[in-house]
Amino acid sequence: MIEITYPLFFENINSQDSFIICCFYTESYRHHALNLKQSLDDFNLDYYFKEVEDAGYWEANTRIKPHFILECLQNFPNKNILYLDADALVKKPLDYFNRITADVAFYKTKGMPGMSHDYLASTMFFSNTTNTIALVEQWIADQVDGKQTQVDQDSLDSAMHKLESTLKVEALNPGYIKIFDKDYDGEIYIEQYQASRGHTKLKRQKIRQRNRVLGAVVLLTTLVVAGLLVSH
Repeated sequence: MIEITYPLFFENINSQDSFIICCFYTESYRHHALNLKQSLDDFNLDYYFKEVEDAGYWEANTRIKPHFILECLQNFPNKNILYLDADALVKKPLDYFNRITADVAFYKTKGMPGMSHDYLASTMFFSNTTNTIALVEQWIADQVDGKQTQVDQDSLDSAMHKLESTLKVEALNPGYIKIFDKDYDGEIYIEQYQASRGHTKLKRQKIRQRNRVLGAVVLLTTLVVAGLLVSH
């Protein structure tokens, strides 16, 4: 039996692009990551992939993200970082990211119907600047006292609220963060396949446990009340 040691990683740095695509993944997402890698090879894009040990549940795995992004900013000081979730696929050339002059480029969802966070965190661009590094460090800091069900977007929103005024932020076109089953008439450059929908969330488990406890309490209360009524 082959023992897997972490981290496992693979990279390709051959192009003249000013950015490198970075992705981390757990073993259960490895096949998604390999599909993403193939799509990057098809367009001769630079990339760095790292397999990390599963943190135990989905929410905790999402909280690895800012630590990984900071690692990439530090490991590739002459490159900007385009972060992609492992379940993405690149569909067209990504020359646009060579032209970004902002500190970060995110897709903003604040105020949109059905959206629980201010930004999507599946396609994110980070220029390798002092302001950007400060944002990612704040993103990490805002996780320290987080609850178990906190996800990456919770602490990202918090960090952005604190530091957005110090950053030049570019709005990411929806064609770079297209969710596979959502309607969109424009050109699609990056498509996200939402593999997390198939993973049980700790938050849902806790809600189920709470509902079972509440149900048991209600049933016990009903039986006690019924017993008192009968005895009288």
